[in-house]
Amino acid sequence: MSRLNHTFRRAPHALLAYALLLGTASTLVPNAVHAQGMKDMPMSGDTKEAAASATGTVTAVNMAAKKVTIDHGPIPAIKWPSMKMEFATAPSVDLTKVKAGDKVRFTLTGSGSTYTVQSIAPGQ
Repeated sequence: MSRLNHTFRRAPHALLAYALLLGTASTLVPNAVHAQGMKDMPMSGDTKEAAASATGTVTAVNMAAKKVTIDHGPIPAIKWPSMKMEFATAPSVDLTKVKAGDKVRFTLTGSGSTYTVQSIAPGQ
């Protein structure tokens, strides 16, 4: 019986340690999904669809996943600062027209922090 009492006395300490670990895990492991600069973005729960145009430089193209990474300037229409981030592209977007290093103009639609490139073309 004394072994059982000893186990129950230690349980609160183990639960406290576990809770503390869970609470700090998000600060210990960086979230790779966020783009550079996103921490400065307003993240209200706004789900209203918005559209915006912007310019930037393509840093990567993932044809298989239909995604493009763009280092873009500020986008005032959606209150985004300059940052580099990967975007999904609409099915109509032809990614063979752009490559890493291209300066581009592009349009986005979406809400919150989820936007999709609707058009992209070389040249600023």
